[in-house]
Amino acid sequence: MMAGGPEKHSCTPMDRPGAGMALCALAMAVFAVQDSFTRVLVADIAPQQIMMVRLWIFALGALAWAAWRGVLPLVLRPARPVLQVMRAAFSAFEMVTIAWALKYLGLAEAHSLFASFPLMAAVMARIVLGERLPAWRVLAIVAGFAGALLIIRPGFGFFRPAAFIALGAAALFAAYQVAGRLAARHDDFLTSVVQISLVGALILTLPGLLSWKTPDGTQWMLILAISGFGILGHLLLVRAVEFAPAAALQPFNYLLLAFAFLIGVGWFGERPDALSVTGALIIAASGLYSVLRR
Repeated sequence: MMAGGPEKHSCTPMDRPGAGMALCALAMAVFAVQDSFTRVLVADIAPQQIMMVRLWIFALGALAWAAWRGVLPLVLRPARPVLQVMRAAFSAFEMVTIAWALKYLGLAEAHSLFASFPLMAAVMARIVLGERLPAWRVLAIVAGFAGALLIIRPGFGFFRPAAFIALGAAALFAAYQVAGRLAARHDDFLTSVVQISLVGALILTLPGLLSWKTPDGTQWMLILAISGFGILGHLLLVRAVEFAPAAALQPFNYLLLAFAFLIGVGWFGERPDALSVTGALIIAASGLYSVLRR
């Protein structure tokens, strides 16, 4: 699941924020559909196999894009290779982990917990980057943690150990974002895309092959659809920040949670109880408050 904010790149934002917001919202819808297909696939196919195929398709597309632009040798030599490998590892393992969570949790519940990643990123940025952590952000983090506890509910007869898988995915994605801030100081957008996809594909190749189960025709179609939606979603985000500043688009990332709820209820027949819905709202409100206040 590649559901974070738009990557930093070299385009200059244009004065068309409405178009940027619409494209960002569309990207979130695409990612929600992508995750719904993933939820269907993980019932029979290992997440690492699915994500291995997806990343190889993404990597081949990114390499072709770089070759078309005549910068292939440059994108294969990042300024900070160790940092790019770490970032790619965070991304690859996050994709596998959230897919694993979707095997045991509903789409709405998994995304509710995953939505805590901006709050985790704030804590990590304080530790790694030395960014300030003012009192209002600490309050938002505490509130988000309380929302997660409402969903997990340890000690209240409804403990869901699988919920920690979704929280682990959120932590990995938060680490990916913090690493992305460091990488953006040294490498451009296209270099990062190539490194994330290619190195991530290499990381998942052995686990994916060891767990290989030959998909049937329908499963191959879903895997290809997931791969296509992943590329489409990222292209929409890239295009979105050409029309509006990335900071203005951050609140729209929470539309992914709304779309996940709609698909979970409408397609999979999920029925989150009142406490889970309340927890999701608290997490989303905490994240939105943190983004808007910033």
